[in-house]
Amino acid sequence: MTTPPGPAPGQPYRPEGYGPPPLQGPSPLQGPSGQQHPMGVPPVQRPGPPPHLGGPPQGPPQGARTNVPAQAGPPEDWASLPSQAAAPEKGFLGALLDFNFNHLVTTKLIKLFYVLALLMISASAFIVVAIGLWIFDLRNGQFLGTLVILSSPVIWLFEAVMVRIFMETIVVRFKTAEYLRVIKDKL
Repeated sequence: MTTPPGPAPGQPYRPEGYGPPPLQGPSPLQGPSGQQHPMGVPPVQRPGPPPHLGGPPQGPPQGARTNVPAQAGPPEDWASLPSQAAAPEKGFLGALLDFNFNHLVTTKLIKLFYVLALLMISASAFIVVAIGLWIFDLRNGQFLGTLVILSSPVIWLFEAVMVRIFMETIVVRFKTAEYLRVIKDKL
């Protein structure tokens, strides 16, 4: 049996009519000395400087920062900036009647909403305790009534955590808008 003629050693097999024509000269996997790289990776050819510059660059590019440590948070002077850098702080009624929406009302009301939510959660916990006492007074309801009464603080804690997370997400969104406004005003 005869085998069809194959490619030369070190050359990939390409059926006729498929793919680009074979390369003439040394393999791209060979270095300048003609020896193949041990990992089979072609050597990196770095282009020289553009002819109009006349040589390698001297020093860092203009405007580049050197040896600047990365900051973990916002700059220290942000804490001293007012929340509304573009305009003076207005009261609640002034912010409510601001038709340009330069002053945010939600950040002023969020504390009130949080206190009201905690009061409503506490009232619902007292209602659960009252229901537990009512069940406790029923015939054969001591175990279930005790269970309902003991579950009241757990329910209160869960609801308080959920409300706090919700309120914090709202505050984070508005604080982000305020910080972006400060950054925009600094530019």
